[in-house]
Amino acid sequence: MKMKIMIGVLGALLLVTGCSADKEKSELKTDKTPIEQGTDKEEAAQSEKENEALTKKIQDEEGVMGGRVYEQSGTAIGILMLEKEVNDEDAKKLAERYADEIKKEYKDLPVNVQAIRDGENVANIQLDE
Repeated sequence: MKMKIMIGVLGALLLVTGCSADKEKSELKTDKTPIEQGTDKEEAAQSEKENEALTKKIQDEEGVMGGRVYEQSGTAIGILMLEKEVNDEDAKKLAERYADEIKKEYKDLPVNVQAIRDGENVANIQLDE
């Protein structure tokens, strides 16, 4: 009987200690105030400047499910999300074509275009300044 009581008390102590330790850990993880946390996301969004015209052109392309062209940290970036039916050769040609188009608009910036199909990067074209 004493053994059952001791196990019960020990279990309750472990439960209380474990719960309070989780609370302390979660408080330690957030070293920023909620206002400061929001500014990081806002700064990242402000540092990205989307090129809506080229983004729309990519999205209207046959074989492309989605895409985006934007400038971030001094680099012009193009992302092409391709349908499964697009083969590697066509993916590379498409990425090269858009790398050239993006370079025409962002002459002074390096360009990086990635074509992604089914979660795999099938083309990565980089053009320097």
